[in-house]
Amino acid sequence: MLFTKIVLKTLLLSFLPLQAAEVDNFNIRQANIKNSAPLINQYGNELMVEVITKLNKEEHLCNEAGLYKALRKEFKNGYIGKFAKYIIDSKELERTKTPHKDSIYGQFRIKDAVVTGFMARKIYDPSASLILVNERLIGTDKFEHFSGTGFSYFKSFYLKKNSIEETANIGFGDEYGLLGAWTTGVISYGDLAAEFNGMRFWNHILQKNDDILGENWGPYITCENNKWLKVKDIDWSRYVDDAWDEAINCSEYRTWTMVAKVKYQLKELSQKSGQKVTCPLDPNRLQNLEQKYGPYSPYLINFKGINVKSR
Repeated sequence: MLFTKIVLKTLLLSFLPLQAAEVDNFNIRQANIKNSAPLINQYGNELMVEVITKLNKEEHLCNEAGLYKALRKEFKNGYIGKFAKYIIDSKELERTKTPHKDSIYGQFRIKDAVVTGFMARKIYDPSASLILVNERLIGTDKFEHFSGTGFSYFKSFYLKKNSIEETANIGFGDEYGLLGAWTTGVISYGDLAAEFNGMRFWNHILQKNDDILGENWGPYITCENNKWLKVKDIDWSRYVDDAWDEAINCSEYRTWTMVAKVKYQLKELSQKSGQKVTCPLDPNRLQNLEQKYGPYSPYLINFKGINVKSR
C-alpha cells in the first residue's frame, strides 16, 4: 500500500513540466557552450530589484518577514519562482542534456526506482540539463535546491539557531525520502552542497549574521527611510563550486544493484571516449573542497565515491 502511494505521488509530480529527475554530469563534458553566469546574474539582480520595488510601493516599511516572503515567491523553485524557471527553461542559456537512455541511469528499471527506472524510460524524460557557470558544468536542478531548500537551511540555522547537523538533516531527509532514494534511487551530495550554499545566500541578503565560511558578501539589501534598497549586485557564481558537480562530488544509490549499473555505464563511457571515467573525475578537487568546507564537509561531500547509501 505504501509503495503504491509513493508510485502514484511520484507519477503525479513527474508529469509536471519542471520536475527534474537527475542530472548526468559525466557525458558531454567537453561541450562547447557559453558561460551562463553573466546572464544568470543579470536576470537575478533585475528580478530582485523588481521584488523590492513592488514591496516598497505596498508600504511594508522594511518588514523583514515580508521581504523574505516576497523574495521566496520568485527565488524558490521551478514551479513557483521565476529565477529557477529561467535557469531551467530559458533559451538564452546554452545547455547540454544527455537523454536518459544514454545516461548513467539508463540501465535502471522500475524495481530500482520508479522515476529513473520507469517514468523516464516510458513516459517522459525529466532529466536536468547542464549549463556552464564560469568553468563548472552544473545541473540546472541545483539552483532549485540552492534557492528553495537553501531557505529552509537558512531558517533552521540562522533564524531558529539549530545546529548545523539538525539543519543538514533537512537535506538528508529529502535525499533519503521522496525527493531522492524512494523515487529516483539517487542520493545527491551535489544537491546537499547547493542547499548549504543557498543557506549562505539567504543569510547574505540582509547579512544579520556572519557567514558560516567567513565570506561576508552581503548585505545585498538594506533599509533606508523605511524603504528597501538594493546596495550590491549579486554574483551567483560565487556560491557555485565543484561540490555541485556530481562527477566530482559523487552520488550514493539506494541499492548495490544500482551502484553496479552506474559503474557499468561509466565503463562503457570509458571505452567509448578512450579515457577512464570514474567518480570522482578529479580527486584533487575533492581535497580542495574538504579544505574549503572543513568541519562541514561530512554534510556536503561524499568522500567514498560511487557507493550505496550510508545513512
